[in-house]
Amino acid sequence: MNLYQDIFFNSLDKLRGRKTIQRLKFLRQSQSWNIDQIKQWQLERLNELLIHAKNNSLYYKKHLSNINLPLRSLSEITKLPILTKDNIREYKDSIKCSNISNDRFVEARTGGSTGVPMFYFWDKMGMDWNRGSVYRSAEWAGTALGEKTIQMSGSHFDYSQSQKLITKFTLFLQRYRDLSVAFLTDDILEEYYQQVIKFKPTSIWGYASGITALAKFINQHHPDSDFSYLKAIMTSSEMLWPEQRIIINKAFKGEKVFNQYGSREIYIGSECNAHNGYHVHSEVIIAEIIDKDGNSCKPGETGRVILTDLSNKAFPFIRYEIGDIGILEKELKCSCGMELPRIRQIEGRIADVIVLKDRILTPPNFTLIFSDYPGVKLYQIRQDKLDEIIVLIVPDESFNDSLKKYIYESIKSMVNSSTSVVLKIVDDIEVSESGKRRFIVSSLGHDYF
Repeated sequence: MNLYQDIFFNSLDKLRGRKTIQRLKFLRQSQSWNIDQIKQWQLERLNELLIHAKNNSLYYKKHLSNINLPLRSLSEITKLPILTKDNIREYKDSIKCSNISNDRFVEARTGGSTGVPMFYFWDKMGMDWNRGSVYRSAEWAGTALGEKTIQMSGSHFDYSQSQKLITKFTLFLQRYRDLSVAFLTDDILEEYYQQVIKFKPTSIWGYASGITALAKFINQHHPDSDFSYLKAIMTSSEMLWPEQRIIINKAFKGEKVFNQYGSREIYIGSECNAHNGYHVHSEVIIAEIIDKDGNSCKPGETGRVILTDLSNKAFPFIRYEIGDIGILEKELKCSCGMELPRIRQIEGRIADVIVLKDRILTPPNFTLIFSDYPGVKLYQIRQDKLDEIIVLIVPDESFNDSLKKYIYESIKSMVNSSTSVVLKIVDDIEVSESGKRRFIVSSLGHDYF
């Protein structure tokens, strides 16, 4: 028995009328299901959600009017319309289900990392499945709810929420400590390092870029630090690049990085100890990868990520296009023993893909270039024209003409002869309201996917 979970958190659930620990216990059992059991569960939950949405949401009453329910197999999910962010912005009130009591609606918003925030609603009861999935991910990484945790996020929205007295009290009870990475200096990083050393968390959760910044600082100023008490680094909310994983693991001594995949709207999946893609929390989420024509992609093919949240009956996310591109893994048992479906990798956001006349370039093409040599503090690739790429660079003291030439020629070698590459040296690069610094900003990604 875990006293903290089974007594303290279970009691807290009962006081609040929630079922987080109950959901976590279910998910511990269901992760041993075979793929047929998982698909059967998904089909039953999907049909429940579709019938509920069609009967109680004005939006879905209209958009599911020509769909015969229940669906006979999961493959029929492609008949359902896709829900976009623009749909949510325009029809937010009509998507809500009228038979759900107001106290189950929790208004939320995206961080606006693409420049336009989106308001939507969580289902308070569905959030129990979401949190249970998060806690299960922690267990895959060898940690558990109730152990000391440091959270490193960066959005202004998160910060304002964290300053509320009730939030501070909840974080204290959960043994969480919150450190903002929206703005970082050497002095702040030193303070954060000292807090980690003193607090001795078993896990650190947060933005990949913020944790990488702390790791770089530790590698430079405190390379011999003892982090034997730290079991896992849980990165999320933005792309984790291979070189970032190396930097973080070096700082914290071991293969401790467990990358997660999710968004504010939906928590999707996480790595297990095999570090071989993201196991989707498929009891809660149905994940699809589709091509530009809406057809299902085969494992190994790159396409648009489409998600259905089976737990949110207040504000249904049915075939929601999250804005990412990714690749599904084959339906094979993982070396960890689980058959939960896996997303092999996320290539980036649709808005983070450079689209040229004869090719596309995904983020790893650029991150590898900028990780080869020191000299660049920050960079951003921008594209608004089919034949032009603009590269913003914030240099450090070791930046020189040779490095500038190397960056230019490396990018030029990846593009066609008709594409111009423009390097601009700048003092800083703006951070979005979400606190995430986008490495690539392209207005043409949707033209391809």
